[in-house]
Amino acid sequence: MKKIYFLFTIIMSTLCMKATSYTVTISGFNYFNADLTVSVGDVVTISASPKHPLIEVSQANWDAGANTVLPSGFGTKTSNYTFTVTSTNTIYYGCQFHIGMGMKGTISVNAVGIKEQSSAIDNVSLFPNPTKSKFSLQFNASESGNAIAKLYSVSGQQIESFTVAEKYNVGLNTIHIDLQNKIPAGLYILTLNYNSKTVIRKVIVE
Repeated sequence: MKKIYFLFTIIMSTLCMKATSYTVTISGFNYFNADLTVSVGDVVTISASPKHPLIEVSQANWDAGANTVLPSGFGTKTSNYTFTVTSTNTIYYGCQFHIGMGMKGTISVNAVGIKEQSSAIDNVSLFPNPTKSKFSLQFNASESGNAIAKLYSVSGQQIESFTVAEKYNVGLNTIHIDLQNKIPAGLYILTLNYNSKTVIRKVIVE
């Protein structure tokens, strides 16, 4: 048991070290630190105000300096907007009033981010991922026993309401987890413990 907790502590420490925070500020009619390259799991804050409303736009509108809000984006923000990067899509943003003047920026996302870790477990899958609320963890077991799945924030804080304990049998097993829309969008860490084995997977909540 101590080995499991020690392993988890080391892994979580590594994961937390990989998450980086970035801030985009406003200087006159420009963004400072406007074009970022980040990783999944990083946290970005973009400055906004009623004088400089922040919008997300499509690449075509960004190129054209048009202020049409991207329907699937984060909308219009009139105060500082902080979010966790959850996908590898490039984000195009700008000031709703001044994007045509060049007040805009991009956030490019590396596919490399938080690494998934496993120990002595093969054929483990988590789906769907990203998820909006419900997902399943599937694995093969060579012996029967008890499995415990726990969810953590990237800072290492356990989300107590989403601990699932179930018995499993030899062969293919599936654990179903329902987040019930009770946690904010972002990147989370799921651990699966059974006997002396541990697996860790990242979960993206949209």
